[in-house]
Amino acid sequence: MVKLSFKQIRILFLLSILIYVATDQAIAKYNARSWSNTLNVVIYPINGDASDKSQQTINALTEKRFSSIKGFIKQQAKHYDIAINQPIEIRLAPQINKPPALPAFDSGMISAMWWSLKMRWWAWYENTYKGDKDIRLFIEYYANETSNSQISVGLEKGMMAFIKNYADEQFIERNNFIIAHEMLHTLGATDKYDPVTLIPLYPQGYANPSRGRYKKQDKCEIMAGRIPFSDTLAMTPNSLNDCMIGNTTAKEIGWVK
Repeated sequence: MVKLSFKQIRILFLLSILIYVATDQAIAKYNARSWSNTLNVVIYPINGDASDKSQQTINALTEKRFSSIKGFIKQQAKHYDIAINQPIEIRLAPQINKPPALPAFDSGMISAMWWSLKMRWWAWYENTYKGDKDIRLFIEYYANETSNSQISVGLEKGMMAFIKNYADEQFIERNNFIIAHEMLHTLGATDKYDPVTLIPLYPQGYANPSRGRYKKQDKCEIMAGRIPFSDTLAMTPNSLNDCMIGNTTAKEIGWVK
């Protein structure tokens, strides 16, 4: 009989949990993309910089703060004839006190995959919400702009996102735009901008591509992240009122068969 070391037993235990979590999440993803039931989107606030200002922002959070996200998804779903009256509900979880590790973007594919697995384990272990949850959004608040405050990641595997927001009242709607963008990543939506220039790609990154590539757009395709004015100029929208979900994104999240 093979005798396993404590380290090997620990690894096997962790792998068994990850397999269970991955299977459970695969079923959840299938059910979510059917859009037959309202999806429970749970927001987990985190004080990203341990500042008083960030903590004050977190203390003042209510589910109403994120109502424009709920309204945006409902409006866009109606445009694509999604029958369900309320596609998402937003719930607010108790604060998480331990921030997640930053993603290792420059460490290669294997490291990125390992980071993704660790984050799924972290999200399961640090969960502070006991109700139903289909999508988990971990939002770190920062009082000031730093290199750490600019990296947000949405993961389709695990249906979770790690989002950086500014702890300032004037950025509420801008924050909600970022949250909605990353939330759609968890449902399978892909970015529609050039990763180097950040300029929206034509035609999938244009709200109204029929106008042509060199015509000013009046809306932002939400996964493009910006409103294009030319091949070299684009502007970040002020709120979700300036955004829409294009046909390609709608296909990716299951709204168009």
